[in-house]
Amino acid sequence: MPHPIRSRTLVQSPTTAPDDLYPPPGPPPRSRTLTILSGVNTVVDPMFSNPSLQTALSILDQLADLGRTLPFVAPAFILLKIIVEVENNARDVDLKCTDLLDRINFMLGHLPQLQTVTVTEATRQVIDRMNGVLKQAAALIETYRSQGRVSRRLALGNKEKFSICAQNINTCINDLMISLQIHQTTQLDAIVNRAIPSDPEDDAAQKFIASHGGVNVVKESRELVKQFADTLEQGVDDQTMEQLNMNLSDTIHDNQVELEKKINATVSEAILDGLKDIAAQMRETDKEQKFVCVQCNEEYRDSANGPASCSFHRADPWNRNYPCCGSQHPCTFKSHRANHHCEYAYNNFFKRAWGIINYTDTCDKFAQVEDTNLETNKEQKAYVGQLLRWVSRGERVQDPTLLIRIGSISWKEKYYFHTFTAKELLALSEVINITHQCTIFRTSSSEREYAMAEWLLSRDGVINAVRLTAKAETSDLPFVSVCPIDINTCTKSGEIVVLSEGGLRSYTPRGEYRIPPTVRVSATLAEKPLRVPRTFKTVTSPSLPVVLKVTSGPPLTANADYARNDIDYFEGIVSIVNKSPVNGGEPITLESISAAFRLVGDETYTPVTSIKIINEMFPLTVDPRQSLPVRFLVEVPRPEEDEKMDIRWWNRAYIARGRPLRLKLTVADLEGEEASIVCEYVFTPYSLDKPKPESEEIAFFHFDDADRCNRAYIRVSPSTREDTLLEIDGNEVTTTKLQQIVWSALKSGESEIELGMGCERAGGDWEWKAWALVDINCRRVYALKVLLNQGTNVSDKKYACLGYVPCPPYGGVLRNTRQIRHAAEKVLIPSLPPIPDTNYPTDDKLDDYVPPPAVAPAQASGAGAGASTVLPADVSARLSSIDTNLSRIAVSLEKLVEILTVTRGVNGQGK
Repeated sequence: MPHPIRSRTLVQSPTTAPDDLYPPPGPPPRSRTLTILSGVNTVVDPMFSNPSLQTALSILDQLADLGRTLPFVAPAFILLKIIVEVENNARDVDLKCTDLLDRINFMLGHLPQLQTVTVTEATRQVIDRMNGVLKQAAALIETYRSQGRVSRRLALGNKEKFSICAQNINTCINDLMISLQIHQTTQLDAIVNRAIPSDPEDDAAQKFIASHGGVNVVKESRELVKQFADTLEQGVDDQTMEQLNMNLSDTIHDNQVELEKKINATVSEAILDGLKDIAAQMRETDKEQKFVCVQCNEEYRDSANGPASCSFHRADPWNRNYPCCGSQHPCTFKSHRANHHCEYAYNNFFKRAWGIINYTDTCDKFAQVEDTNLETNKEQKAYVGQLLRWVSRGERVQDPTLLIRIGSISWKEKYYFHTFTAKELLALSEVINITHQCTIFRTSSSEREYAMAEWLLSRDGVINAVRLTAKAETSDLPFVSVCPIDINTCTKSGEIVVLSEGGLRSYTPRGEYRIPPTVRVSATLAEKPLRVPRTFKTVTSPSLPVVLKVTSGPPLTANADYARNDIDYFEGIVSIVNKSPVNGGEPITLESISAAFRLVGDETYTPVTSIKIINEMFPLTVDPRQSLPVRFLVEVPRPEEDEKMDIRWWNRAYIARGRPLRLKLTVADLEGEEASIVCEYVFTPYSLDKPKPESEEIAFFHFDDADRCNRAYIRVSPSTREDTLLEIDGNEVTTTKLQQIVWSALKSGESEIELGMGCERAGGDWEWKAWALVDINCRRVYALKVLLNQGTNVSDKKYACLGYVPCPPYGGVLRNTRQIRHAAEKVLIPSLPPIPDTNYPTDDKLDDYVPPPAVAPAQASGAGAGASTVLPADVSARLSSIDTNLSRIAVSLEKLVEILTVTRGVNGQGK
């Protein structure tokens, strides 16, 4: 049976938990015995060596051997190693540092006695306090040595800090000697009880400061600092002045944090590889291995690796430039690094991390917590899962590997992204037993907003779970989840335990919300043509035997090749037929063609702007019983109000959108006799978008624009994406978005909040916006409303639509009930004029064919009163035709005479 989860963290949990998950903090169990190699041999720089360093190196040898049986001394080994490296790299002797090193040597020189006594819990606590004091001493020495020679001497507070650190070491020495039952007095007076030494340069600096008005006066005066630097044969630069005025305590604290990271990393390495290997690296200066830096991709050696040897960018390139500095030149300088890390941002890290994060086949997610600041939109999140591949579609990793991600992976944020193999997790369990550091990473020390991950240990001191925490400043409680894991297989070993749910949680409403109905001010557009275009008969004079027949189908085609905002083009084909008999008939010559138009319901025709014959040229002649097709193109002018609409349509006539248009074509011969025919155009509506089935759509809001013959509409659709409730015209409405709206409503007191969605459509013909209706009392959005109206392109607004959608349940809901409070709506449908009546007539009889009236009977003269002779109808028609032909012949002869007369005059023949 697996052991219950036990927490070894020293950080108090932000939420309460059962006793079996979080027992009271207590001493850690006895660590397992690990095999750690011993031996150390460090090469000391011949330019600077002293007996204190030699003693420290000897103690390092002893601690490396001691680590074989007592791995909890590893932090002391590492801290002493760091101090030796700092002092070894120094180029001048400083009595305060040497004195502190002597005290440390004296204290650590007693640790080998641990092999001869029984290590009790009290002894472990003394060792832990000793490690803490060592960390303070290492941070102090490292900070002190990082100062320049001039600023180091003029900073009088340094001696006080060394004195405090020495006193803390003396206390630890006494506790350690009592714990180990050592009674040694021979060196107490010589080392422990002696005063902090003072360097001659410190004395000179103190006298100089006293004689020039005090330390604050000297620090502010570059001339005084330069005067003192001249006595040391040193120069003064901006860095010296900056070091003089910096807060040394903050620097020491930062160094302690960095030392903590080094301890955790190096202790893990020590447990895996042995202290001897770590110590051996200090002497391998002549047989150095080459490494490839993960930050700049260059080769380097440790001996040539300085604090600014590596140059790189913090961010990944974007549009050929780096957003961190906007330049191609590197902007950050650090030491070379052989392994990827999360201590600071560098561009190569993001390529590696995003190659894992942005794909679904690289990881198996176990648990994730996430909280969003509802004011800044900043996310706090933590994640744990199993790494499957380093890159998408790559080979699976050989060793079981755990992946932990904390914070947002961005060069502007603090983040953590690290993997752990089963072997590393086992070693890390031992490290936690030594250092008691269970916190993996925390994005901020503030309790108001942070993300964090922590290791949880079983009773045997083995990692068996990861606790994830995320809290935003706008949340009362954090999100806290515990993910049990099996470190041998790096898999999830149980169900996720949710300890706390954060975010902005709403109350259960007491009752049902009242959702207003949809309000629409809209025209009604036809979805099909009004009817089929009618055909009309030819109207001609009896003396012109011509029949006109429309042969194009449909009769008229609108704007097929041209489109303008002031004219509609109509094109068609009409055949001209000479119905005279073949025997005795005559060809007919037509001199001209004209066109006029009207809309159904108008009583008069209006001439078109122009008419163009495409395939023929007038005048033209048609032989008896022959037909001649004529293809025409006419320009019909639009009314002034239609021209202002500035609409160009293809394959449809804007002028005829409300009622059919009729075009009358008239042909005339040389004698002025006319024949005409009417062509009709019936508008074909555009297809209108319609609602989808309820399974695919939540709501469909629209209005019809009769002036433009289109439908403005918005669809509200369900969403299949996680944390997305619905989509308004493709815009996602997420849980976080709604919580941000509620937060804004609670702060402002407004219960109607704009969603920040909407846009103009159709070039400004119409637009839409959306709002959320907030129940402030229950702290939730209960409805969404959408307003569609005509846009900035329309001066005379006529149409609009206001619709409502109930908001689906979302987020965490408290069981406590509260009374409903409806939102106070301020955005209403605009006041619009009444929609004009558009019931135009669809047909009339003005162009219907009316047979010619019958010829009145001729009255015969005779003796008897009232006597008359009635001729047969066919005889009357023949006589009428003869009269007409005679008249035409006479007219033709007159024109012929005129032509002959003109011709003779031109040729000079007679007068």
